[in-house]
Amino acid sequence: MIMFSGIVQGTSPITSVEQRGDVLTIEIEMGGGLTKDLEIGASVSVDGVCLTVVEIDGCQVKFDLIEETVKCSTLGAERLNTLVNVERSLKFGDEIGGHAVSGHVSGRATISEINSGENGRSMTISCNGNEIDYIMKKGFVALDGISLTVGEVSKEYSTFDVHLIPETLSTTTISDKDVGDQLNLELDAGTVAAVEAAKQMLANQR
Repeated sequence: MIMFSGIVQGTSPITSVEQRGDVLTIEIEMGGGLTKDLEIGASVSVDGVCLTVVEIDGCQVKFDLIEETVKCSTLGAERLNTLVNVERSLKFGDEIGGHAVSGHVSGRATISEINSGENGRSMTISCNGNEIDYIMKKGFVALDGISLTVGEVSKEYSTFDVHLIPETLSTTTISDKDVGDQLNLELDAGTVAAVEAAKQMLANQR
């Protein structure tokens, strides 16, 4: 099973985009040692989406996206010349500094409010109504591949808060986001499993 930690290792620009039938090929310039020992077929988290390396030319790395991936994520052709968060997949024995992340996003969430403090920043995120049941206060989510702890949750409005420390703001692309921008959302698998088990238990008691 491919796994990531949600600890972004670097940001990289999308340098080319090519639509070939039902496949979108994007090329990313992965500097800063991110291509060390990288091989074709390896998995890389790109803005939280698990993608497979199909071609490597120095620091230029290509990935193929199928229509479903483009549909449920922010990685469309319009992302050319923008930065993305990058994380290499974990190896056996690596420390998980964030939480277990698969790179299988559930969809796109929208920034509905930003409050900037002296150093940090808080964001209110809007998601789909069918996703909010799986987001718990003090639980985890991944936004654009960033492991974050959930603050307040409003099931009525399908929103939740996240609080960003200076380190996260300086090492990821989230500091460049504004109200109305969309982020790739991955729900925490453990929370999803627990909620589904509780729902099943209640259904069996009826």
